[in-house]
Amino acid sequence: MPFSQSTDIFRTSLFQSQEFTITFELVPGRGSGGKRLEKILRFAEEAKKDGRIKALSITDNPGGHPALAPTALGLDIQALGIEPLIHFSLKDKNRNMAESQLFECHRHGLLNLLVLSGDYPRYGFHGQALPVFDLDSPQLLTLIDRLRRTLPLEKEAPGGVMPLPAMDFLAGCVVSPFKTTEAEQIFQYAKLLTKVCAGAHFVISQLGFDMTKYQELLSFCSQNAISLPLLASVFIPSIKVAEIMCQGQVPGVIFPPSLLRLMHQEVASPDKGEEARLLRGAGMVAVLKHMGYAGVHLGGNNLDFSKIAFLLDQAEYLTKTANVQELRTEVDFPAPATWYLFPDSGQQARTAPAPSARFRLNRQIHDSVFTPEGLIFPLARAVSLQVDLNKQARRLYTFCEHLLKTMLFRCRMCGDCTLAESSYLCPQSGCPKKMINGPCGGSLHGFCEVYPQERLCFWVKAYHSNPLSHIEELPNCPPLPPKNWALQGTSSWLNYFAGRDHYQLDSEPE
Repeated sequence: MPFSQSTDIFRTSLFQSQEFTITFELVPGRGSGGKRLEKILRFAEEAKKDGRIKALSITDNPGGHPALAPTALGLDIQALGIEPLIHFSLKDKNRNMAESQLFECHRHGLLNLLVLSGDYPRYGFHGQALPVFDLDSPQLLTLIDRLRRTLPLEKEAPGGVMPLPAMDFLAGCVVSPFKTTEAEQIFQYAKLLTKVCAGAHFVISQLGFDMTKYQELLSFCSQNAISLPLLASVFIPSIKVAEIMCQGQVPGVIFPPSLLRLMHQEVASPDKGEEARLLRGAGMVAVLKHMGYAGVHLGGNNLDFSKIAFLLDQAEYLTKTANVQELRTEVDFPAPATWYLFPDSGQQARTAPAPSARFRLNRQIHDSVFTPEGLIFPLARAVSLQVDLNKQARRLYTFCEHLLKTMLFRCRMCGDCTLAESSYLCPQSGCPKKMINGPCGGSLHGFCEVYPQERLCFWVKAYHSNPLSHIEELPNCPPLPPKNWALQGTSSWLNYFAGRDHYQLDSEPE
């Protein structure tokens, strides 16, 4: 077992292949107490007594709204004897706060984390909150991996020469296999590979209702030698929540209209469709277990533990007695016009369009000037290093770069350019979350979470500019490091040639 905390029932279950790990998601509301928190703690007490749920995950300002911090509730859950799984999102924290809260989690023994970028911040005290997103999830996973291996910090940081004690975090990541467009889905899988490379220890899927998409995620992981434990999200919505999801008001969630129509029919029953919803969830659990998932991540609103116990009882019964293929058909609700990575054999093979003319021109110029093998690279480097020595020349050079790149790319002069990694589109001006390692999970039918039905997701645009020709070409490499904001407003060209940006180019000409 790769972790020292062998008494942790969640870890023990997760890494034993014969176990089917069950977690449940808790959503603390606004405030530090009250009936909602009392209900959550009663749920935890009963879950502990039952023993089938191995961890209770705790959301971090879900929907971008302020709520009780997951660490506070996590300590209460931990005191009851059941493992908390702390959601660790990045919408409200810069890198220093993220590291500080990792120290806090380690001090209190809250070592199981689910790392995610988080929903875009919404209304707070006196209006719209300022989004942070200083790190993205692959970058935070990289930091956590460093803390686990007791490496010292960078020598430039205060106290950086002093190694920190080992912090035995278990860090999971999320992925959505339920995107309806090719561009969204391809980049979801590309980012999953990056997260795994960055040090993720387990994976939890987004919630969905398309059984083929659930199977597709397993197939993708198998094809790419991802052997991490994979948990499938199973959500039991009320009719009100189902309507909200179907309207696209929950970031990244695809709720099929066919399921909503069925739920409206079920509402006519004496229990208003509650048992039907629970039985459908139980059927999903049974099918997903048969598929080969390592476990399920349960969720739902207004569910006390007795309802979850009923669902788990029925799932166990169906696992032993049901015809899996028939059951799969009963719980399968694909969204209309969904793109599949592994289509049925009868469908035509995918043929990706060629990169755009704009992309091809930008790449040709970039490769000529900024790659060591480029025709103009030696001259550009020599001139730039000379300019870098003179303050006045540096100002003029930076002004010209700013003028040109603002007109062509809406450049924000971050000082560490990643245009080449995003199809020559600028994520600093084009993505509200400024994601540089691929998209968040909040897009819906190709549109941005923050501007639904108004703007395409930035990474969808990047994909349209340079579509990948085959799934095998998905990147499998370490994530781009965080921006060094000390470079803000300076010339990214000078920083590149002088070795100050993420490329760390040797500044001495050969």
